[in-house]
Amino acid sequence: MYLKSIVLRDWKAYAVASFEFPAPTSAKNIILIGAQNGYGKTSLFEAIVLGLFGQSGLPLVARSPFSSDDKQRLATSYRSFLEKALHRGAIDAGRSSCSVKLTFVDDDEEIEIQRVWYFSERGQFKPSDEEVRILEGSTKKVVGPRSADDGDDLEWYRDYIAKRFLPYYLAAFFLFDGEQVSAFAEREMAAQVRSGIEGLLGIPVLRELAQDLRAYARVRKGEVNNVSDNTIERIELDLDNLNFQRGKRSERIAELEPEHINLKEQREKLTRELASFGAGSQAQFQEQYEKLNRLQRSVEDGKSHLESLLAQDIAPALCGRGLREQLKKSLQGEIIRQKWVAGRQQGDANLERYVASVRTSLERVQPHLDSIQKDSVVSIAREAWETLWSPPPEGVSQKILHSYLNEIDRVKVIEKIDALDELGAPTVVELLDQISADEDAQYKLQQEILRTETITPHIDKKKNELNAINARLSEVDQELGAFRREIVVYDADIAKRNAELSKLSGQWDQAKPSLRRASRALKVASMVDTIVAQAVPSQINAVAKAMTDAHHSMAHKKDLVDRIEITEECEVKLLNSQGVDLRNFDLSAGEKQIFTQALISAVASVSQRSFPMVIDTPLGRLDTEHRNGVLRHLVQRGHQVILLTTNTEVVGEYLDAIEPHIQKKYLVSFERMGDIGVSSVSEGYFEDGARQ
Repeated sequence: MYLKSIVLRDWKAYAVASFEFPAPTSAKNIILIGAQNGYGKTSLFEAIVLGLFGQSGLPLVARSPFSSDDKQRLATSYRSFLEKALHRGAIDAGRSSCSVKLTFVDDDEEIEIQRVWYFSERGQFKPSDEEVRILEGSTKKVVGPRSADDGDDLEWYRDYIAKRFLPYYLAAFFLFDGEQVSAFAEREMAAQVRSGIEGLLGIPVLRELAQDLRAYARVRKGEVNNVSDNTIERIELDLDNLNFQRGKRSERIAELEPEHINLKEQREKLTRELASFGAGSQAQFQEQYEKLNRLQRSVEDGKSHLESLLAQDIAPALCGRGLREQLKKSLQGEIIRQKWVAGRQQGDANLERYVASVRTSLERVQPHLDSIQKDSVVSIAREAWETLWSPPPEGVSQKILHSYLNEIDRVKVIEKIDALDELGAPTVVELLDQISADEDAQYKLQQEILRTETITPHIDKKKNELNAINARLSEVDQELGAFRREIVVYDADIAKRNAELSKLSGQWDQAKPSLRRASRALKVASMVDTIVAQAVPSQINAVAKAMTDAHHSMAHKKDLVDRIEITEECEVKLLNSQGVDLRNFDLSAGEKQIFTQALISAVASVSQRSFPMVIDTPLGRLDTEHRNGVLRHLVQRGHQVILLTTNTEVVGEYLDAIEPHIQKKYLVSFERMGDIGVSSVSEGYFEDGARQ
């Protein structure tokens, strides 16, 4: 693809101007347009950018295309920029518009893009006064949005240009100002690389999409004033924390249980070994250990039962029958109230139909009733209807205290309260007495075992092992019991939060469709955030290789940088042939700018776009050592390159270096007519006259 022609009308200092460019070849791809500072060189660059992208291209001409510093933003808006762009003599001459027409050739097909801006008699511009025309092919076929399309026409043209030519977020790597590149080169290399790759991938658009989706969600949520997700978010955070804490306990239990099982197996094994030491006193010793084993299991079972009671039933049982009966009465009253309210609401829904029926039936009464009599009868009917629901039924609650419970949950709680009546202090005391009795018997039996442990020298060793195992087993039992009790409490809290969340989620699902759309928008925004986070590493290797190739073709000291490496965090290494990072040494301003030029070239190359490159002030602040390198790289691109230069840049030896690759030259002249400056265009260049 190449740019075939540019036509300007009433654009800044150009009343009328026209440029014609031939098709680039492998040997000739450079278009050279010269102009002294202030003659209209940058105005031509701005015309190309805004003619192609409209308002989306404003960042390319109003501020550094790579900068994220808000202080560098152009103070004026698109509107004020265009009002200053209108040729000063146009309004006085009766012309109220300016235009830029760009003709491209892509696969031998011409595509003409004309953008026209209209102004009022006072030179004021409105966003609606912008028009885009696109013509394709030799027949000049008009392309554009269909009249039936519901949307912004300029948005349609922006999408067309992005697909057919270049998306605006990649434009900074094809259309740029050398002065802005110099400013960009002063940034950290990692920041430059990240900006470049994000531009390549269109991440700025994705971020804008995520912001728009979240803004859309906020608007949709604002449409439903009686539904808020703040409570849901709080409950979800509570649930996340509870599940996290429960998970930590479960992990610890999972760590302890294998040890617990292993200790029990060792205890059983040692018990069997001690029981195998023959008859007589050994038989007594075996019987004692078997009895000790039974007592230990009985104590463990008793403690486990007690832990279960402590975690679930003891607390509500100890609160007293009076408080439980009060809660039971409250729950029963809430069940009655919900049924009474539901019945009344269902009845009230039919009240007006019933009243209307009564009023209609009064027409059949003989003799006929007058209107006052009819109103009296209807009033009496309403009062009779009201008596169906007044007074409220006996036992009804005045208000709902336990709104997080439904009728089934309330019934379950009432059943649990009834069951607790059977759990009293005698049950717990009996369990504690049994555990205490078993522990006393266990202690006495252990003392007896000590007196009978003289059967064999091996018994002492086995005894010590068994005692150590029993001690450790007791510690593990206590730790497991504590964690299991905590899990029971966490499960109860989680169940309660889930019930609340289920109820609120039901209300959320029944809310206006705007909330569901907002929820989907937030999910998509979150997906976009994930894509953005994962996208940059996917292009790092390709960009690093392309940067290495570009750097080799431009750098003056080719023997220094052997390759460029980029980490996933976009940290840059400039490695020499020995693998030493040259960033550990100070780089000159020219070397920094060469790095930036290599990044721009790499992004343009990896994007696989054949779009022309247009550079305003191409050599910018480059030192003399690096100018030839940059020019040499540009002539090797193969695609069309348009250089907008001053009379101090591509002249002399630099002009000689690229002369064989130049297709066409233009020179912009400037003439002041009164208080109006006019730029004009002619073929030629600064040094052409001198060379002849």
